[in-house]
Amino acid sequence: MPTASTIDTAPPRAGEVHLPAPLLDRIVGTTTAVHAAGLKSFGLLVADSSAPGFPFAATDVVFFDPTRNRRNDPPLRAAFEAQGTYFRAYDDAGFVADPGELLRTHRRLEAAGLEAVALFHVHRRQPANFSHIDFRLHNPAFAWHLIVSLRDPARPDLRPYRVDKDPSAEFGIHPGDRNEGSERSYPGPEVSALHLVVDR
Repeated sequence: MPTASTIDTAPPRAGEVHLPAPLLDRIVGTTTAVHAAGLKSFGLLVADSSAPGFPFAATDVVFFDPTRNRRNDPPLRAAFEAQGTYFRAYDDAGFVADPGELLRTHRRLEAAGLEAVALFHVHRRQPANFSHIDFRLHNPAFAWHLIVSLRDPARPDLRPYRVDKDPSAEFGIHPGDRNEGSERSYPGPEVSALHLVVDR
């Protein structure tokens, strides 16, 4: 994880995202196991809104069930395949959470007094870049997004990105798109790399 450093707990500074070491271990362990099973991980990083550094510090994670990925449901499959050759070659490229699971998750977080602060997902073959399709699918309610690259499972690469996305910007993908190369890095000024700090 080339962008991470380990320090004693301290509030995040500008340009930083903080994760406790046990949380990082959980993320790496679970996503690696899911990857070994031939599936993709996607989920939410969460925190108490009164915690120091909110929303750029997470205290817990929610993993959506990888076996309930709706990515290949029509017309979702057609929408992903319209994003280019890569998405036609790999039907595990992309994740769409099951709506029922999503609703139950948000109700559970609300009952626990927690808030989702960021999205995370795994790139199974790509580097830990924030791609064109990642920007299209990013929910502007979240200020940052964590990418976990497992193209070398022995060396997971975790990279957080700040995403300043206008809520009125185009959201989602469509079967009529012709977006070859959507897996490539998004070049716009709305996305910038953050420094991952692991708190002991």
